[in-house]
Amino acid sequence: MGKAISMTGAWLRDFSRRHPLFVTAMVAAACVLAADVHAWWGLAVAGACALTATLSGVWRHGLAWLVCGGIAVGVFTWRDGTRARAEAEFAIAPGAFLEARLLEDGRKGSRYWAAPARLLEGPRPGAIVWWTAPGEPPVAGAVVRAKGHFRPLPEARNPGEFDRAQWLRRQGVAAVFRAIRSGSEVETSAMAALGARIRHDFRARVTAGLADDSLEAQVIRAVVIGEQPPDEEKLIAAFRNSGTLHVFSVSGLHVAMVGSIGWLVLSWAGVPRRWAVVMLIPLVFGYAWITGHSAPAVRSAWMAAVFLGAFVFRRKPDLLNALGAVLLAAMLWDGRLLFLPGVQLSYGVVAAIAVGTAWAAKSFSWMERPELYMPLKEMSRREKFLLGLRQKTAGSLAVSLAAGVGSAPLTAFHFGMITPVSVIASVVLVPMVFVLLTIALVSTAIFSVAPPLARGINHLNGWVAHACVFSARGFSAIPGGHVMLGGEKQPMLLVYDLEYGAGAACFTDGKGAAVLIDCGGRQSFDFVLAASLQRLRIMPDSVVLTHPDGGHLGGGPPVWETFPIRQALLPVKRSRSPGFRAWIEQAPQNGVQIHHAASTRSIAMPDGATLEILHAPDPYAHNALADDRVAIFRLHWRGWKILLTNDAGMGTELRMLDAHTDVAADVIIAGRHRTDITLCDDFLDAVNPRAIIASNKSYPEGEAVPPGAITYWKSRGIHVIDQAESGAVTLRVDEAGNLNIEGFLSPQPVILKPPMDAHKRE
Repeated sequence: MGKAISMTGAWLRDFSRRHPLFVTAMVAAACVLAADVHAWWGLAVAGACALTATLSGVWRHGLAWLVCGGIAVGVFTWRDGTRARAEAEFAIAPGAFLEARLLEDGRKGSRYWAAPARLLEGPRPGAIVWWTAPGEPPVAGAVVRAKGHFRPLPEARNPGEFDRAQWLRRQGVAAVFRAIRSGSEVETSAMAALGARIRHDFRARVTAGLADDSLEAQVIRAVVIGEQPPDEEKLIAAFRNSGTLHVFSVSGLHVAMVGSIGWLVLSWAGVPRRWAVVMLIPLVFGYAWITGHSAPAVRSAWMAAVFLGAFVFRRKPDLLNALGAVLLAAMLWDGRLLFLPGVQLSYGVVAAIAVGTAWAAKSFSWMERPELYMPLKEMSRREKFLLGLRQKTAGSLAVSLAAGVGSAPLTAFHFGMITPVSVIASVVLVPMVFVLLTIALVSTAIFSVAPPLARGINHLNGWVAHACVFSARGFSAIPGGHVMLGGEKQPMLLVYDLEYGAGAACFTDGKGAAVLIDCGGRQSFDFVLAASLQRLRIMPDSVVLTHPDGGHLGGGPPVWETFPIRQALLPVKRSRSPGFRAWIEQAPQNGVQIHHAASTRSIAMPDGATLEILHAPDPYAHNALADDRVAIFRLHWRGWKILLTNDAGMGTELRMLDAHTDVAADVIIAGRHRTDITLCDDFLDAVNPRAIIASNKSYPEGEAVPPGAITYWKSRGIHVIDQAESGAVTLRVDEAGNLNIEGFLSPQPVILKPPMDAHKRE
């Protein structure tokens, strides 16, 4: 035991002396992680590390660890506390007139643009808010002034949904500020405008000659400037599943490539190494800036500057020390960055490469050995070339293996996926991306003097972009190349809670079969529904649409482009809605078989369930309101009856009662009719439900449950699950036959006994 401790101490002394900045940075990071629980825990970790260093014979290093760890904890606690106090103040603040400076370019959305902004005037100057406003998005550095109101950070309300509130908090954002159009002002300085124009020209040049919305242009812009394509989910799926998503957006890899390209050019030009380094540092920072100064690119630029700076001062460069210097600076400046997945992956992968490449190289040493009894000087040119190719391939495989193994825990934790195929895929795709990036920079450089030649080069680059996509798709299709972790394994009906009155639900047997019942709006499908289902490992192959409302259609094409949709049940045959027309006209062209509610009595569902069609609207009354053209369904599942009234109003309810339709059910899942009463007394009497799951949104006004309605329903002995409080709702039938109704945000589920035992429960 004593010998093991002695050996550990010796290893720690040796490692910390060779990589002092890296070890100090890791200690500071560990202190910040502990301080996220409580500041005293962070200080305790700093003290424990200092004591360990002292016992190992490196007390000076221990003192540095104690000081840096303490500073990191203090700064982290101060920054997080300041932001939390601002968030609490903004939560109760009334509308205000604010002036702020944008920290990034505004990102265009379906209704508003958005960007982080630091307040210059208003409550708590210096605080950061997520500024949203109508109109055209301004550029980074612009000063914006507007009246508006604060909104809380958007908490996750659905299983598998990306937690945007936590993501924003880790970047120092205290609230969302929604500006109104009237009185809004944007002031763009000459420098900010110049920067925007340079970035715009660079964007135009890298794809000049290609159609702006073509696949080639989208891939080139994604790789070279990090621009997210409009249909990013469809395009990036292959890169994600092949473990090469890092090549599809500007990251440290791209900054390193730009530095390598610059190094080669300067070497060919005969520039001395020290002067070449001086020229390369502005180059990598310039590339990080012109591509939107994304966090990974800026971090990599600083890392490159530290690494290359060793040549200037005639010191041996050390990748771990360069990484440690940048990480330590980040922890001393703002430790909240450590909790962002991108930060963890970028630092983690570099550390894995630096530490693990030598180990990984042993697995491929056989590939780089020359032939036995064949001295190098006696090899032919062809044999030397093949040996060099094998050695470079072995080196690339070693780096790729080290990066893959090092990043696997993080990708499994954050994305629920591991990608063994990435070891090989990266070796193929990284050189292709290097070629694509080189061609893009060459075409940009010569565009001013020879525009036609630059356009021709971009057409050549289009073929390279196609090859990248083809390769990624090929690797992603290899069986076992990517493995999804976790996911939903039990049968359930998941009722989503979406913004602006959008609606969607998913029924799955937990074994692979799933049906979507409505798809939300275009934005809610992209940012909530698709991400949630993929995180839960649910891949629906069928869709049931309740009515031709844009908030329920998923935008049309994105649904069958994201999931393997084979069939869809439509409530009507004609509608003026463009999204609904896409289901009628475009879906069949993409292999989706279309059925209509008016000609169908019931459809088979997963887990032996049946979806009964109780009411089908007039299929041709396309001039009527969408909420008056709602199909009503009843799900028969393991002895339970669940009525989906969707957005139907009293008019539809009374028509069903006049037709003597049997509407009895145990549970009602109800949306809101924007202009009519929902769930009238006569209808409730006929249904006689034991529980109501009620959609309830404050905006727009028609999506809110009327005051007193919930109290009235409860007075009738009905369990009410208000989605304004519960978020998404999951229904499951347990082994005893009980129906468990659980809200995503609710502390306790509602448990209904089987219908035959209801009288015993009462």
